[in-house]
Amino acid sequence: MYCCKINFSSFANFLIEDVSRSVINFFSISSKINLSDSDRADGERLRRHLQFFFMDPMTKWKIRHQFPFKLALQILKIAFISIQLLLFTELRISHVDFMDDTNTVMRHKFLKNWNDERDTLTYPPSSGLYSVYTVIGRSDHIILFFSKLVFQYYSIQEDSFGSFSYDIPRNQDFGALPSLSFEDIPPMNFCLKRIANVTVFNNTYEFDVSEINDCVILKFDENEVKEVRRNSSSLRKFLEKRHITFKPEDALVISKGVISFNLRTIHFTPISIDKRPECFLIQVSIAFDNSRHTGQVHIYLTTVISYVTLCNGRVLHGIEFSIFVIIFVIDILVLLMCIASFILCCRALVRAYLLKLVSFTFVKNVLKRELQLNDQLDFLNLWYVMIVLNDIFIICGTLCKITIEFRDFDSDLFTTSGILLGIGALMVYVGVLRYFGFFSKYNILILTIKKSVPNILRFMSCGAVLYTGFLIAGWVIIGPYSLKFRTLGKSSEALFSLLNGDDMFATFFTINDSNTAIKIFGTIYIYIFVSLFVYVVLSLFIAIIMDAYEVIKVYLQNNFFHCFNFYEIHTPVLSFCRFIYHVGKNLSNLFSF
Repeated sequence: MYCCKINFSSFANFLIEDVSRSVINFFSISSKINLSDSDRADGERLRRHLQFFFMDPMTKWKIRHQFPFKLALQILKIAFISIQLLLFTELRISHVDFMDDTNTVMRHKFLKNWNDERDTLTYPPSSGLYSVYTVIGRSDHIILFFSKLVFQYYSIQEDSFGSFSYDIPRNQDFGALPSLSFEDIPPMNFCLKRIANVTVFNNTYEFDVSEINDCVILKFDENEVKEVRRNSSSLRKFLEKRHITFKPEDALVISKGVISFNLRTIHFTPISIDKRPECFLIQVSIAFDNSRHTGQVHIYLTTVISYVTLCNGRVLHGIEFSIFVIIFVIDILVLLMCIASFILCCRALVRAYLLKLVSFTFVKNVLKRELQLNDQLDFLNLWYVMIVLNDIFIICGTLCKITIEFRDFDSDLFTTSGILLGIGALMVYVGVLRYFGFFSKYNILILTIKKSVPNILRFMSCGAVLYTGFLIAGWVIIGPYSLKFRTLGKSSEALFSLLNGDDMFATFFTINDSNTAIKIFGTIYIYIFVSLFVYVVLSLFIAIIMDAYEVIKVYLQNNFFHCFNFYEIHTPVLSFCRFIYHVGKNLSNLFSF
């Protein structure tokens, strides 16, 4: 049996000096330290246990015909998780598309002069923020906007080519929805946030900035709605009856106004996997943002769409549910496989910990040495730790997914399920690299990453300091004059895009020309950043990886590897290390002085 190494450098020299010897016999070493027969027997038993512990699944199968349950389970788990994610992604895309389309319909219905160009995501934006500017005269934007909103709300069921209804309990069939009377239409809510008072005396302004929130219920009768439809400006007097005014002198008082109301709709997509109709509650909120008090009132429309069990109408479910049975069965299988994988990997980690304790005790009590910390960490298989983590992610994500399939269409639950399943799937596929590492010709990626990571981390820590300096400088100086540097997050996104050569001209173009000094500084700033990071930092970063790759490649070609690390010596992934020193099969350097 062989003694556990304590000092790597001295042990390496010992190996190099004795490389000509094919096997370092444990009994010849144990005789030098006068071990008893029982200690020799315990050491030999521990040697064989450690030898088997550090074998890969294929070697275990060849020696003891032990079936690799964890390996087979991981392969099955990958297959079923992939199928599960394909079906879940289809369901999630359908759900998100429905919410986006509904939000688009709400904007076109309730925002005056909203056009398709504003629905298109372009960068830089082809149009500015949706805003209103005037409150008096024929071009009274706010009143025109209000009149559009009021009329569209009270005619939502008549004019919309969609299954929209009001948020009230009803028993009529869907075909009878337009018969709802004006008295039964629920009112809108209007909340106004303003400061307490502004006093102007002798060119002196006195502000009482205490915030006041006033909310009123906006309910119009049929005659008022018809009058608003004929003459939009008539809405002003109807609002004044309800103590709502928009005057020029209110510009410094009013900070924000919000109109909110609820609608319901039915989502039914025959072309989707999920063909069952669902009912949703749409909480619409339209905000008039005057918090900057610049004369430009920004308008934002937001919707919160949530699943409801009761519809304003009858929903007849289809009769084909075979696809949902298949989805449910796949979810259960994934859940069971992840639980089994979790148990097996936890058991392996516990056994490794117990084996470490036995080895530590033997080295300390029999050999009178201390097992170094890095040698103790070799018993911790980080691949198993990652499998345990991805099992936890997938189990939690699958439980959330099953809840969704039972018609709990909560947007946050959808997001949580997607994040958990996505991270879990990523870790599952990364874990597959462990099994490729059992072949010396396929594990070059793992070896390259392992060798280059320390240098990469040191290099990135220095690069991060330099990057942070450019980030803060760009945000502080260019931020007020460029939408790409308006916030710290956007500044970081812009700089990272420049690192990849994306959007470089747009970065120059979006810097405002109104300040010549800022324009010149911004141009020089981008030149220096691109030249330094793209041509220097990134090149050095790639050089570090390529250097590690070339070193690994040469070692692989010559079957020579200086194995001065406990894990590298005893892990079958690097079997050529043990081959070059003729100690691989017996793990001869597990126990050394």
